[in-house]
Amino acid sequence: MAASNDITCDVCLVGGGLQSCLLALALRHAQPSLRVVIVERGDELCGNHTWCFHDHDMVAAGGLRAVLAPLIAQRWAAHDVRFDSHRRTLATGYNLISSARLRDVVMAACDATLQVLVGCHVTKVAADYVTIGERRITASLVMDNRGARDDFAGQCGYQKFVGQELECTTPHGVERPILMDATVDQRLGYRFFYVLPLSPTRLLLEDTYYSDHSVLDVATVRNEIAAYAHQHNWTIAKIEREETGILPLPWAADGPDVAIADEPGAVLRGGYRGGWFHPVTGYSFPLAWRLAVALASAPLPNWRATAAAQARRVAGQQQLALRMNWMLFQWFKPLQRHHVLARFYRLPATTIERFYALDTTAVDRLRLFVGRPPRGMSWRAFWSGAL
Repeated sequence: MAASNDITCDVCLVGGGLQSCLLALALRHAQPSLRVVIVERGDELCGNHTWCFHDHDMVAAGGLRAVLAPLIAQRWAAHDVRFDSHRRTLATGYNLISSARLRDVVMAACDATLQVLVGCHVTKVAADYVTIGERRITASLVMDNRGARDDFAGQCGYQKFVGQELECTTPHGVERPILMDATVDQRLGYRFFYVLPLSPTRLLLEDTYYSDHSVLDVATVRNEIAAYAHQHNWTIAKIEREETGILPLPWAADGPDVAIADEPGAVLRGGYRGGWFHPVTGYSFPLAWRLAVALASAPLPNWRATAAAQARRVAGQQQLALRMNWMLFQWFKPLQRHHVLARFYRLPATTIERFYALDTTAVDRLRLFVGRPPRGMSWRAFWSGAL
């Protein structure tokens, strides 16, 4: 006999992060009659994150762009990269979605067909039900979008960062995002500052490292952020918020979990845990959005087949990125890794955009790996490990 507080729905999304929220909003637009429940362990959705994406990420997804419009907190028409060897402005659109904006839009959409449950300790996740203690949510389909993934058996490096949203005492003068300022000390591995101008006096500064290990010394990195701000004559009036991250960058992986998607009795997985992320950049938005669009455009009984088809396509594209990680972490010593990205950012802007979106062409793949290798490559590592 069902308890009085049990729930029956069409779709139960476990985890209240990026994947679940994007999919819920896409469903509201494409299939508004479906009853959707989001289950989140924390006190609110979306955590404390900043997600960014290029315009081509929307093109690669192929639809439902109107759903994204209210989520975009800021857009810039161009962005910069800086290396010791060259600097470049790329005239391609770059967009920002904040946790707060995404959370607000989802919560505003809640009604009889979209319900959000927070503060939930999930005790069981099955293909057609979820239990929260003694409470049960029965669904036609359950999708597990919880948490990050780090099960690559040592076959990965790590992207580690500390980001601070800063209010400056005077205008900072930064006109557009600096996606990579790699003119900083490179001794700890490929390192760059990521700079987003959020207002004339507000900046998001992230100090990012591509490292062989997952240890993040937050206190030290905070000092590095303060030093970088001082170097650029930005006087910090207040630190509005801080975010940290440690993301695996694998060079050996099978891509999104196709077996889970194909197996009838298994739980469908999405998000970072399901392998829907970019192995080189760590970006999760492009694939989370692509999967959300694909599923929202398909009838519910076809979701497993749709997810499996998307996973196969993504896995093929991820192989290129995995090979690049192998090159970055195996063929180059930490001090030399910045040369790989410096060479990458000399490629055509369209190739760069498609690489970020995991939407590369055969010509793009040739451009990435054919030609003179980046400076600092270990030929011994190349010939011993090769491709």
